[in-house]
Amino acid sequence: MVKKRVMGYLLQDVGLILLLVCIFTGALTLGNVSKDLFLESVIMMMGICFAILFAGFKLTSFAIVTAGFEVLVYTVYRLYLAYTYFYNIPVVCYIWIALPIAAVGAMNLFISGNRKTELENEVLKEQVEELVMVNPLTGLYNLRSLYYDLKKQISYVDRNGMKLSFMIIELRYEPELRSILTRLQYETLLQRLALYVADAIRTEDRVYSIDNKGTVGVLLTCDKLGSEFVAKRIKQKISDKNAFAGIKNISIKVEVRLACLQYIKEEFGDDMIKFKQKVESELQYDV
Repeated sequence: MVKKRVMGYLLQDVGLILLLVCIFTGALTLGNVSKDLFLESVIMMMGICFAILFAGFKLTSFAIVTAGFEVLVYTVYRLYLAYTYFYNIPVVCYIWIALPIAAVGAMNLFISGNRKTELENEVLKEQVEELVMVNPLTGLYNLRSLYYDLKKQISYVDRNGMKLSFMIIELRYEPELRSILTRLQYETLLQRLALYVADAIRTEDRVYSIDNKGTVGVLLTCDKLGSEFVAKRIKQKISDKNAFAGIKNISIKVEVRLACLQYIKEEFGDDMIKFKQKVESELQYDV
């Protein structure tokens, strides 16, 4: 990986140097060309700039076609003048014929080195995301952590003859809230919701942020009846008129759907996904 990174940086440096040389050559040629060649030199320089721009936006094929078309048209034009009017082909014309392809090649070389670095960063980002167990917005454990903890908690309560319940709290009218709030306001709302849920449960219970829409999961070491008391406390905190005050200059009403099921080994076994999906299906009954 280190060798690939060094090679990527080397390609970037070489490509950048060659690109600067091409631009400098074009500018120097344009500044010293005779008056009768000035207009066509300006057109050629503009064509080179457009081709470089396309290459910079990673439209490689379009950039090559643009440069090739420019060279072809200019070559045909110069040959036509040479054979029809017996004009000599100035040395500067050979520069304009070679420069577009060279400039696009240099830009593509620079992009190639940069692309290697980008691919490496994407791989590293994916690897880090696979290891992250905490939602960065709310600070709660995420869905990956939930599945991991579910297996441990089920083994724990099974050995100790305890009960385990899983609760899901989902924002009602989430799309509407997202549409009327700015991104910062929406993120503040999700953070407050997570905070209220965490405050309403016991220390030994765990809270999880299981998606990017504010949905919160709670692992409770209690039976169905105990989870109902927790649900009442959560709804009481969220329904407080000052719970979400200050997020927007107008009052907003935040409501949630809530569902909870007690884990039954005979029904779910070790299938944690099935257990979670069963709880999610219960949300539709909270009207």
